[in-house]
Amino acid sequence: MKKHILLSLGLAAMLPALTACDDYLDKEPSKNSSKTITEVSQLDAMLATYTTFIYEYNYTFLNSDDCGLTPEIEKVRTSNTSGDDADEFTWSTENKRSGRSLWDGEYAKIFRCNLVLNNLGNVSGSEAEKAEVKAEAHFLRAYSMLQLAVTHCLYPAPENNDELGLTLKNSVSFEESLKRATLGETMTLIENDILEALNITRQVVSNGKMHNWRCTTAAAKALAARFYLYMGDLQKAAQYADAALADHSMLKDLNDPEEMSYAPDPIPYTINAGTPEEETVYVKHCYLYDQRLSGSSGYPILFEWKDQIYARTFNYASWWFLPSKSLLDTYARDIKDGNPDNDLRYRYYMVEDYGLRYCKKTTEGRTFGYTQFYLDQIISGLSVGEMLLIKAEVLARSGDAGGAVAQLDILRKARIDASAYEKLPIGSAAEALRMVLDERRREMPFTARWYDLKRYNWNNDPSDDVTITRQYYPHNSSTILINDPVETYTLEPKSRRYARPIPEVDIMRADNELVQNTY
Repeated sequence: MKKHILLSLGLAAMLPALTACDDYLDKEPSKNSSKTITEVSQLDAMLATYTTFIYEYNYTFLNSDDCGLTPEIEKVRTSNTSGDDADEFTWSTENKRSGRSLWDGEYAKIFRCNLVLNNLGNVSGSEAEKAEVKAEAHFLRAYSMLQLAVTHCLYPAPENNDELGLTLKNSVSFEESLKRATLGETMTLIENDILEALNITRQVVSNGKMHNWRCTTAAAKALAARFYLYMGDLQKAAQYADAALADHSMLKDLNDPEEMSYAPDPIPYTINAGTPEEETVYVKHCYLYDQRLSGSSGYPILFEWKDQIYARTFNYASWWFLPSKSLLDTYARDIKDGNPDNDLRYRYYMVEDYGLRYCKKTTEGRTFGYTQFYLDQIISGLSVGEMLLIKAEVLARSGDAGGAVAQLDILRKARIDASAYEKLPIGSAAEALRMVLDERRREMPFTARWYDLKRYNWNNDPSDDVTITRQYYPHNSSTILINDPVETYTLEPKSRRYARPIPEVDIMRADNELVQNTY
């Protein structure tokens, strides 16, 4: 038997003895490999185990221009950047990362979805229950496949249809081929899964309670909107964004002190100790600072977050989402007095002096960090804000500047300090598009930027093309060579490096049946 791509994830094959998980405050279900699946409720419980699906271990934020690692910061870090992260930051064509990567993590979710789909015909339960479980399994599989395609494949432009796509898994057999399908075949499978997911009938809000850790009708429509925007089908993207908002359109108002506040105790750091410049710096975090998503901690807050149509989080084990100057600069645009602090996303999530946690306690260590849930996780799921931005972008690209700005204003009322809120001016469609794309960066930093860069650079509008140029040290797999001269690294539009390499360990597990991207 060939080694399987998910060999290290064998626990996913255990048949869980699962209890109902409709209440996200319930205890985690126990697992019992001897339990036989006989009822549809058991399959439903497999999909309701939110800790299986909620985390995304995605390193593409390091590839994007939202990441602000610089030689100056590297010089003052007390522990240098890992070789794996440096590879991503400089778009290396090798992937020697040994940790829990997006590839393994998302294929483990796909394995579970296939386990559910393959067993649906063998269990008892009503046809309505089976239809709901089937739709949700297709939703979850599509979500994972889209994450993998955005990361590891070229952009799905017509000229790339025959390029390498993903391994398409439809069963739990270890004998199923690991050969990569074409990119066109991959995107067709994702689309078909989304269309199946649209049959779901569960609502985001039921009996006054959010159910956004499960697939809902709004979530399926929102995923369709995200998919079609990526594919460049603007009409369908807007159609499904509208449909999702018709189901769920609540926004978390950051002006409301019951919705957003600072953590009570700023963290003190003494910098420049023993010199005339010695001072104590107090670092403020938002109230989510102590809400790490582990065990039972933090989940109630995430699942009650009004914006979230489908809740997921972007996880980074090194605990420093380091914003670039270009990202920070967007917060000073389209805001009263050019003051970024009037944008409440900047005020609460962009933590000034965060770098003192990981850098020498000097003036040079006073750099920014971006935080939400504790230090390692930021929201990446489908949201009301994303749907408004999709509508706004489609309107701007179609020439309707007024309609685009109107959508932005709905979002900005919940994001800008009420005392500084001003309606955006209506000018040209080109200026409206610029405002929309800036707003996307502010609303979804790190999590959506790679997705956006790829589609911007392959569409027919040269005004949104982005070439990323950065200065950084040479490095090897374990060491950043900070005593060597810095080098210039460039990622141009349509570069083949936009298809990030598959982890080499998975290629070795597959006995060479799985092939690497070509550069």
